[in-house]
Amino acid sequence: MDNTVNSALKMKRKAHKRFSEWVWVIFRACILIGLSFIILYPLIYMISCSFRERSDMNDPTVMWIPRHTTLSVMRETAEAMDFWQTLQNTLLLNIGCSIVQVYSCALTGYGFARFSFKGKKLLFGIVIMMILVPTQIISLPLFFQFRYFLGSPDINLIDTMWTMYLPAMTANGIRSGLMIFIFRQFFKGLPRELEDAAYIDGCGPFMTFLRVMMPNALSAFLTVFLFSVVWYWNDYYISAVFFNNTQTVSTALYNLDSILAQRIFGDATIQLDAREQVVWKQAGCLISIAPLLIMYMFLQKYFTEGIERSGLVG
Repeated sequence: MDNTVNSALKMKRKAHKRFSEWVWVIFRACILIGLSFIILYPLIYMISCSFRERSDMNDPTVMWIPRHTTLSVMRETAEAMDFWQTLQNTLLLNIGCSIVQVYSCALTGYGFARFSFKGKKLLFGIVIMMILVPTQIISLPLFFQFRYFLGSPDINLIDTMWTMYLPAMTANGIRSGLMIFIFRQFFKGLPRELEDAAYIDGCGPFMTFLRVMMPNALSAFLTVFLFSVVWYWNDYYISAVFFNNTQTVSTALYNLDSILAQRIFGDATIQLDAREQVVWKQAGCLISIAPLLIMYMFLQKYFTEGIERSGLVG
């Protein structure tokens, strides 16, 4: 009798455990699906609007699937943004500045992590201020610095690539304070024995950084490089301050309304229905983020590993 009761209790516990597991699986799936929809909703809506005619925006029966599918909206938007020339300008600034800035920030972070010198705490406090102080506060002094470079009214760097490259070369580019902090934390976690072995072999501090520390910090380099690419790609404010004639993807997207009105309708003052404008705006957003999405698809694995190993989580 006791064995029968114990067997029944065990079966009941197993059934309850299986039921609890199934409930947790269903609950977790619902949460993940809901979060995925919330995160992907802007992208899904963007794709849906980019390939429909503007008349569909006033059709209440059209929700996700366009009634009239067309590529003309994407083509018109790309032509209005002068996309290929704009993309070339953006890549020249983006990739070049990101590479230069990652190296300069890595060297700076290595110095803070491995060397002791006078004023170290004060300088690192300035690095923290670079993270906290918004760019808008220092944009005016930077503008005059580049307009009258080295104090000379004859040297004007405004509307040249130097306004982006010089700060990147000196670890003062976009979000450079955060990059220095990431590298400092990463290099502090590497064993001292690596440097000691390099010094024994005759390497100085700089060669030790190049030959020993950099190869061991590739994951951190990739993570910071991807961050830098995204930040430079999305930057509008600094580009608008320093560039008058050079158009980037972010500035083209910001000025898309006036560009479309002038190039498509030939009248910059034309007033279009707000709902009809959505198709061109969403097409411009999709065109702008497409290169980043493609890059992330190929580098997602390395990006995730780099974040885990660089101390940004946990």
